[in-house]
Amino acid sequence: MSKKEKIETYIEEVSSFLSEKICDPKPLKTLSGQILTSATEGLELDSNFEEWFENRFKYQFTWLDKDDYSKALVRALWLAPVFAGTDFGSSRQRDMGQIWTDTARGFLGEIAVSNFLYGKFGIQTGSDTRRGDLSEFLPTDIVKVKFPNNDFRSPRLRISIKTTKFNGRWLDAPGAQIEHSDIFILAKVGVLTHHFLAFLKAISFLKDKLFPRAVNLGELNEEMAQELWDEIPHFDPIPAYIAGYLNKSELNFPIHELICHKKRGKDPSIIITQGVGLFTRETLRNHPKIKELDPDENLRIEIEPIIKDITSPHFWAHSGSLKWGEEAWSELFERI
Repeated sequence: MSKKEKIETYIEEVSSFLSEKICDPKPLKTLSGQILTSATEGLELDSNFEEWFENRFKYQFTWLDKDDYSKALVRALWLAPVFAGTDFGSSRQRDMGQIWTDTARGFLGEIAVSNFLYGKFGIQTGSDTRRGDLSEFLPTDIVKVKFPNNDFRSPRLRISIKTTKFNGRWLDAPGAQIEHSDIFILAKVGVLTHHFLAFLKAISFLKDKLFPRAVNLGELNEEMAQELWDEIPHFDPIPAYIAGYLNKSELNFPIHELICHKKRGKDPSIIITQGVGLFTRETLRNHPKIKELDPDENLRIEIEPIIKDITSPHFWAHSGSLKWGEEAWSELFERI
């Protein structure tokens, strides 16, 4: 079997699993291709697909339903004005609607981790959604835990949850956060471009609120409103995969691991494909592998596929570097 045929077979296996709750073949293939690509390029998946699929992906998988999405949107809407304030006057200023949906994706990752821990281990967690200076919330996304047959208590470790799309292969945290958190968990959430609109359909906002108003204003007639309603996708549950976690105390800083190569051609650069550590221009320039590839320090340093030039300090870890599986999670629970 060729490499292409193997990939198609793997996509079919993942699609078959996701088809439990997603019926439309187009998002099925999109999500399956995304998760396989990210797992391969993030070094989660080597030649043993079944090991990854059965013992890592399926074991650390959970579904997010309409109620979970509602919770994420409400939490995000509550904090969106705070996040908007951090954008004010900056070149990356976003409108409030974009901030709302972007922030909701992060909360979906936290809810996914909570669902996974409760579903697999019976551990309940609580998050902090108070408004305040964002620096106050850097250390931990879990402010209380409850193990079976015990009461809620504060965790002994500061746990940060990072969320990426299904095709993401990097855990990314601001440089300052590495000083404040002990454990970093990465959740991959399969939110598609139609999910927000499908949610508005699912809660009848479109049919009961927007469309009647549009008809009264003469923007739609009843036939057009029905046509629009039929065209908008239904809300499917959102797949979420907890890729694993990192324990900061087990890492060597500033850079624990680095895999890179030199891209030649008209626009040569250093391409980092995988790695773990605090990446800054200084730490990377001082790394032996970078020095060997670019002794004169003339080349731009990129992080594939998302950063075209290192500017601000960030903690990065490719998804294959994360700890996973029942034994690894049990080890974490003993400490928190």
